Amino acid sequence: MLRLARFLLIPLALLAVTLLALAQTSRPASQPAVLAAFGEQPLVIAHRGGRGLWPENSLLAFQRASDLGVDMLEMDLRLSSDGELMVIHDRTLGRTTDGQGPVAALSREQLQALDAGYRWSADGGQSYPYRGQGVRIPTFAEVLERFPEQAKVIEIKVPDVGMEAQLCAALEAHQQRDRVIVGSFYDRSLQLFREQCPGVATSAGPASVRLLVALNWLGLGGLLSPSYQALQIPEQHDGLQIASPRMLQTAQERGLNVQLWTINEQPSMRRLFDLGAQALITDYPDRALQVLGRSTRIGALPE
Repeated sequence: MLRLARFLLIPLALLAVTLLALAQTSRPASQPAVLAAFGEQPLVIAHRGGRGLWPENSLLAFQRASDLGVDMLEMDLRLSSDGELMVIHDRTLGRTTDGQGPVAALSREQLQALDAGYRWSADGGQSYPYRGQGVRIPTFAEVLERFPEQAKVIEIKVPDVGMEAQLCAALEAHQQRDRVIVGSFYDRSLQLFREQCPGVATSAGPASVRLLVALNWLGLGGLLSPSYQALQIPEQHDGLQIASPRMLQTAQERGLNVQLWTINEQPSMRRLFDLGAQALITDYPDRALQVLGRSTRIGALPE
């Protein structure tokens, strides 16, 4: 028995030393310029420009969301066949446009010839008010040029095709490195982007989220030194409560801006803001602005 105790004592002592060293060297994330500009106010982030209100990921949606008074525009990036950064969510075209097939199979010119408002309907398909209205898939450069001052959340949708370097170059060319948060569901894309574009704010990738959840569950969240500045998470995943009060507190203590997605109903919005969420990513940014008591100006928007 004594021999077993001695056998266990050494690894436990090493673990204790390691944890102590981590506790002494861990550092919270520093607040990036894109978030510092907002101070302490809760943020409303228009998911794909507010896809519940207008055709998603379009200049029309981004303009109207900006006019509405949202804090940030969220958007998705893919590559055209001729290597242009295009703002579109799906791998294929059929859900949102009058085209078919993979986005990556068409050139910028071919993609922009499609009707990106063709499928949008607010009444379950009884009417399609944006068909034939000139709504098209924008290039990322067009978005940067049209909205230079608007803060943006950008998701890299495809790994291993060089998007990270192109994204960094575009932000540099348009002097908007401090106006964005970059995220991805691919950890390797985020790591590569951080290496190629140091200083630009990023969100946690899937592996980082899992690590934070595990450390928080063990009561060791204070050991984390994040390489990212935002935590973009759902409230729940596969029946597991991710955005618990303890999780939000741990994340904020580590300097992270907690942004929950995709929150569309006002009772949930109120509850999550009360819980401590610092931002909500929503298809209906008008609802979130109303919950916060902020004017939406929606009645003044052009038809």
